[in-house]
Amino acid sequence: MLEAGHDAVCIERSHVIGGVFSTLAESAYDSLYLTISNVFMAYSDFPCKEDYIKYSKKEEYARYLEAYAAHFGLLDKIKFETNVDLAKIGKDGKWTFELTSLKTSSKSTITNVDSLLVCTGSNQVPKKTPENIEKFTGRIMHSVDFQNAAEFEDKRVLIVGVGESAADIASEISTIAKATTVWSRRPFLVAPRYIQIQLETPFFDEFETMGDESLWRKCRVGDFLETGTTSRVANCLPTWVYSIVRHMAWKVMQLADTQPSLRMLGKHCEFATNTLADAKTYLRADQAGWVTKNSRLMQMLANGAVEVVVAKTASFDGQTCTFPDVVIHNDTEFSKKPVEIYRDYDVVVCCTGYTNDFAWLDTENYVSKADFHWCPRTWYKHCWPAGFEKGELAFVGWARPHQGGIPQTAELCARFHGMLLNEERSLPSNYVDLAKQEGQAEEDFYVLSPKLTSLVDWPSYGNSLARMIGCEPRTPSVIFQPITWIKFWLYPLWPCWFRLRGPGAKPDTFDAVMDRFPVYGAKIISDPVTLFIVGPWAIAQKFLINSLAFPITWGLPGAKRLFALFGKSKVNVLHGNRLRLSDLFNWST
Repeated sequence: MLEAGHDAVCIERSHVIGGVFSTLAESAYDSLYLTISNVFMAYSDFPCKEDYIKYSKKEEYARYLEAYAAHFGLLDKIKFETNVDLAKIGKDGKWTFELTSLKTSSKSTITNVDSLLVCTGSNQVPKKTPENIEKFTGRIMHSVDFQNAAEFEDKRVLIVGVGESAADIASEISTIAKATTVWSRRPFLVAPRYIQIQLETPFFDEFETMGDESLWRKCRVGDFLETGTTSRVANCLPTWVYSIVRHMAWKVMQLADTQPSLRMLGKHCEFATNTLADAKTYLRADQAGWVTKNSRLMQMLANGAVEVVVAKTASFDGQTCTFPDVVIHNDTEFSKKPVEIYRDYDVVVCCTGYTNDFAWLDTENYVSKADFHWCPRTWYKHCWPAGFEKGELAFVGWARPHQGGIPQTAELCARFHGMLLNEERSLPSNYVDLAKQEGQAEEDFYVLSPKLTSLVDWPSYGNSLARMIGCEPRTPSVIFQPITWIKFWLYPLWPCWFRLRGPGAKPDTFDAVMDRFPVYGAKIISDPVTLFIVGPWAIAQKFLINSLAFPITWGLPGAKRLFALFGKSKVNVLHGNRLRLSDLFNWST
């Protein structure tokens, strides 16, 4: 907002910035690492200072955020240790805020505010304990209260959930507990943080590598998961081809004798998208739902330290838990004839996520309750709700990338919002209807994660917002910029790509990032499969297949359309990032 010339103030409950990634030890559990690289997680106008690529610990990213705030002079704009008791919009579109200082208990009011950006994120309040678990007579806790495994020595522990925090917490606890079980209600998807180096290194340990500089220093751009999931060459592929590549990879993983964690990972991904799924899910593969980007759990499962149970239901009687309809136990599938398993536990840790609390937000004088919905899929681009077309209200941080970081989606939303308030840009006149169409397409596409309504596809989402801002990068010249052309197609879609041109362009920050990672040694062009087969084929199909399908697919929204999975590049399926006539020729010039 400051970059766009607006006067802005931030209200923060804590006495430090960062939220989960603050410098406070209790902000998150001790062993938390990011699931995308330090390069990807950095804002586009402030590259990370490291000249290497790695997965940062929470404390390292907290220091980056502090450096960012100091560099742009943001700390003076933040009211720390302050609670928003009420934010109310009047009929004139102006906001009034009633605040309480958590330090002095004094009250204050801010009036005549033009725009409210809600940046609390979707992980606000821990979800309540599920009713069936409330009958358990042992200890019940939410993952938000987990710091480390010390208190679980010799305990029998049940972890509910299979997200990234669940994978870390289960792995930590399993090193000291008497028994550790992970329970998921449905088959789940897992991806390793590292790809090539894990395939090349016998008995590779993901967690050890992230924590040992002598190991992660060996990793190159091509080793990181984000290269295989967000690069343009990967997203040029039609979804069904992208998915077939995944299924082939999972088959190969199951043959890796020196990679027990990959064998487990391959099996569970096949269970989720093939054995226990329909044809539509098969053709989306790991794009059908949320993916846990943490193979640590699979390693513990392979080592016998963790037990994995996939069952729709569980019942509790005292400290005994019964899973009556188990379809997967560890690496064995029982879909045709589910089995029953009994276990006794001392502690249940609920890694069941969070919910929102907007009791402090009052919009009734401006927009009726019937027109306002609390689901991000009803907001245009997960940001702008109906009735606030001039930017009076926006939710920044409710677009959670399938692979990528919330800061990157939030930054693009904020850049457009600043222009919206300056009347340099406007929302489409039918943005409410477009939000419904795009939301329905997401619901149809992400069939394995129906309740995760903040989920977005980063390449599609990022490009769609870049079009709105006017900062969509052009394809570099293969003749005059061959190195940048290779990076454009084969490197991850890092945020710095959206600073090359258009409003807010800062090409120096792009150069600062890309100059650190030369093509030679990046493990991209050294991979003959990528260089000579997948890369050229994907780029060619972007032109050829999309050209043939263009008369049929142009303008068709939604993921259920016949050609959405077959005739379009994956990047053109969701978030209104539709195939344009100009896209057919924007591949080599």
